[in-house]
Amino acid sequence: MESQQVRAAVVGVLRPTIDRLTDEVLESVVDAVPPFQEWWGGRLDVRDGVHQGICGFLDLLESERQDERLPRHDVFFAFGRSEVRAGRSVGSVLAAYRAGAQRAWRLMVETGDDAGVEPRALYALADAIFIYIDRLCAATVEGYAYEQSLTAVERVDARRRLVELAVRREAPPSDAELTGAAADAGWRVPASLLVIAFRDERSARVAARLPPDALVARVDGTGWALVGDPDGPGRRGAVLQALGDVRAGVGPVVAPSAAAASARLAERALDLADDGPVRSEDHRVDLLLLGDADVARRLVADVLDGPLSVAPEAARERLVETLSAWLEHQGEIRPAAEQLHVHTQTVRYRVAQLRELLGDRMSRGEGRLELELALRARALWPAPAER
Repeated sequence: MESQQVRAAVVGVLRPTIDRLTDEVLESVVDAVPPFQEWWGGRLDVRDGVHQGICGFLDLLESERQDERLPRHDVFFAFGRSEVRAGRSVGSVLAAYRAGAQRAWRLMVETGDDAGVEPRALYALADAIFIYIDRLCAATVEGYAYEQSLTAVERVDARRRLVELAVRREAPPSDAELTGAAADAGWRVPASLLVIAFRDERSARVAARLPPDALVARVDGTGWALVGDPDGPGRRGAVLQALGDVRAGVGPVVAPSAAAASARLAERALDLADDGPVRSEDHRVDLLLLGDADVARRLVADVLDGPLSVAPEAARERLVETLSAWLEHQGEIRPAAEQLHVHTQTVRYRVAQLRELLGDRMSRGEGRLELELALRARALWPAPAER
């Protein structure tokens, strides 16, 4: 009880000086921690925080239970949260607390000494005040970490919404929509971007391989990545190389407002990918055929499979292989035979069969184009869906 009475006597001497203590502590903190000048700026809420910190210390000093919950805990928890929202580091805040504690301790000793308080009672304040400051720091760090966790979740959601806005809109987003969504996501809108589509990989693995400013999110089961300014020196090649064995489709470089068009091509290119990224620009004919499955399959049926159906089943694939080689070598028999590893006479015999089955298509430029497209479509459908 005696120690409690001593503490009560000390508190009784210090309470009338709280306003002076508050102003002097603020002044010392501004001098000791230069960034604090920016936060302070005469703001009443900062002064009130210092005032409440001193009052809380005196309340705790006067209490019978020194281990009770930190007085005004919510004030310092909220202060930690506000530092995250202001974009400041918690390190300077904690330094300000400790500088304030040192100044408050000296002022309290001077005040108590002038009032005739026993020196041992004043020295006992040292342990109490620095224990109290540690608790203030803990409350502020707790608030800081809590706000950071909320901010991280909000940032992830905002980035997913931005990716969805960019790749899934039927109509291009307006500049205002795009700028607003990018601001929410903390992303700088680039002059141009590259759209990448993937499905089988974890988003985190893809994000780890891309530049730090890339946006990566999953929308409706498909993973998307937006890489800004891909035409920088060596940047596009570095991105493709970094993807390595990631099965992905890569759309053309477009303005941000046209990301949905690039995304559609990237998604089609993804159907062609096997063990690495596929650039849509390298497979334009295939993407045309992938664009309409019904048209592609009807082309195969009418131009190729239908006419060849009268041939024996065992011979059909040999005829298809021969037709492909013959078209590739523009009707030259010898190089076609070398590609197929058969005798030239064998190729001539099969070409004669093909002319009989396919009619005049092999003699007309448009007909040969139809046959080449049918062969490409036959390889594409239904292979991508089965994969």
